[in-house]
Amino acid sequence: MITATITVNERLRAALVAANVTIEGLASRLGVDPKSVERWITLGRTPHARNAHAAAKLLHTDPYLLWPALGDRHRSVPTPRDELVTCYPTRSVVPLDLWRSVLLNAVGSIDLAVAHPLFLVDAVWDLAALVADKAAAGVRVRIVGPVGTSPVTLADVFPSLLAVPGVRLGEHSGLHADVVRADDDLLVTTPVDGLVPVLSPVMHLRRLGPAPLTSGYLTALDHLFATAAPVHAPRLRAVAA
Repeated sequence: MITATITVNERLRAALVAANVTIEGLASRLGVDPKSVERWITLGRTPHARNAHAAAKLLHTDPYLLWPALGDRHRSVPTPRDELVTCYPTRSVVPLDLWRSVLLNAVGSIDLAVAHPLFLVDAVWDLAALVADKAAAGVRVRIVGPVGTSPVTLADVFPSLLAVPGVRLGEHSGLHADVVRADDDLLVTTPVDGLVPVLSPVMHLRRLGPAPLTSGYLTALDHLFATAAPVHAPRLRAVAA
C-alpha cells in the first residue's frame, strides 16, 4: 500500500492570518475557486506564477517565500535578496516575540552564536527550558558564547544547560555578530563600530535553495563550533571569613 505524503504550506497559512485575509477572500480577489487556495495550503500545491505573484502582493510578502518551488518551475536561482525576509534598523525594534517564535518552530537545528548573550535571555524569557525541551525532542542544539575572561559567559547565563544531554556549549574569542539560527531562519545582529549592540541592525534571513546569502553565515557557524572550547561549570570561589 502506498501512502501519499501531504505537505502543508505553513508559510501561506501564516501570511493569510497576518494579513487578516480568509481563504474565500483571497480566492475572490484572485478570481479562483476557494478549493484551489485550500489545496495550496493543505496539499502544498504551487499555483501558476500569475496567481502566486498576485497572492503575494495582496498578502504583502514575497511569492518565492510562500512557494520556493516557484523558482524551480522557472529554473531560476535564488538571489541574496530573495533570502532577506526583512531588515530592522536596530535590534531594539525587532518584535520581541520573533526571537522566541523562531526558536520554537525549530525541528532540526538550533545554533546560537552570541557575543552578548544577555539580550537573548531578556528576549526569550524561558530560553533555557525551551532549548532543553528542543534537545530532548531530538533537535541539535549548539551554543557558543564569549570566552571565560569576559564579564558574562555562558556558564553564568545558562548554568542549567551545562548538564543537559544534547546541548553543546562552547566559548570562542572570535565572536562579533550575534547569530540566532533555527533551521532555515537566521536572525543576525550586525555589529557597527561605535554603536552599542542594541542599536545595531538585525537581518531576518531565510535559507533558500543554494543559499547565496545565508551560506556564509552557516559556514561561519560551523567554523565557530568546530574551533570553540567546551564550557565547564565555574569553580566556586573561596570567601575569606
